[in-house]
Amino acid sequence: MYKVCFVLPGVSGHAVGGYKMVFEFANRLSAEGCEVSILFDNTNLYRRFRAPELIRKNVANFMTQIQPQWFKLDTKIKKISTLEKKYKEKLADIDVCIATAVQTVDLVYNGIKAPRKVYYIQDYENWDIDEKYVQETYGLGMVNVVISTWLQKIVNQYSKTKSVLIQNPIDTSIYAAKVPMCQRKQHTIGLLYHEGPHKGIKNALEVLKKVKKIYPDLTVKMFGQFPKPDLPDWIEYTRGASQAETVEIYNWCQVFLCSTIKEGYGLTGIEAMSCGACLVSTDYDGVKEYAVDGYNALLSPVGDIQAQVDNVVRLFDDMDLRNKISQNGIKSTDKYSWDEAMRKFNEAIGVSVLKK
Repeated sequence: MYKVCFVLPGVSGHAVGGYKMVFEFANRLSAEGCEVSILFDNTNLYRRFRAPELIRKNVANFMTQIQPQWFKLDTKIKKISTLEKKYKEKLADIDVCIATAVQTVDLVYNGIKAPRKVYYIQDYENWDIDEKYVQETYGLGMVNVVISTWLQKIVNQYSKTKSVLIQNPIDTSIYAAKVPMCQRKQHTIGLLYHEGPHKGIKNALEVLKKVKKIYPDLTVKMFGQFPKPDLPDWIEYTRGASQAETVEIYNWCQVFLCSTIKEGYGLTGIEAMSCGACLVSTDYDGVKEYAVDGYNALLSPVGDIQAQVDNVVRLFDDMDLRNKISQNGIKSTDKYSWDEAMRKFNEAIGVSVLKK
């Protein structure tokens, strides 16, 4: 039995896109018959709280076992905390260890023994870590797996071998258009709320205010993992939305708005497209993996608030354009299959070699 270990930078009690992709791969590897472990590097978890070290460790270890409550993880998957005594003994005979973020690279590369080391790169993580160090991690000799072509170009500049491109797949049996565009309420917008400046939520709110002046009947549904911000009463906010709730929002809105400034991929955009919502987004690097301006989305320069307003207006006022963008969006997501992603991932981590 092939033994796989993913390493995540600490346990998380709320939905995180990067964690979601790791959990998805873990579930599918487990279903294929692999023995899967997830090691949570909880070294700095809860350090902000003034509590004795022993209590902090016990809480972290307990949370490791009960999370994620926001994602249905296969019960056969072992969850391990770095704060457990002799945690490395539980990983003594693994076949492959996978770093999933720049913070986990040192632990995977220097701290855990495994004949194969893989680096699953989901963004250019230079926002709070020295950029030179980030670049150096790409050249350590691990098998680099990237989620987008723009990331691949960066990583390949520093990698010893060409990185493996596996674009984020989507389960179209879940993210599906259940409500035809013609049956959706007029002048409706959905979007993700995130406090990170790179997500551009301040710009998104400005877009919404301007659109509201044009369409007084505008209604908005926003979801996210953060506490509800100060919002006008025409914006409904769902904190900690489940997968089913996000699918419902995607199927409710005519337009899904994204004002992101920088992101590796952008899962919510492609999920919304798969559910038939018309994507109005900035043209940040990640979205270009699946969105084509004028075909399956309307894109505009990052930071151009008025351009996004104009694109929303175009869709609200033009039924034919709305239907075209919606239908092409649904069709576009078919090629991002989990079968193809798993084939590539199995090859990258060495499972396919074992099966031969």
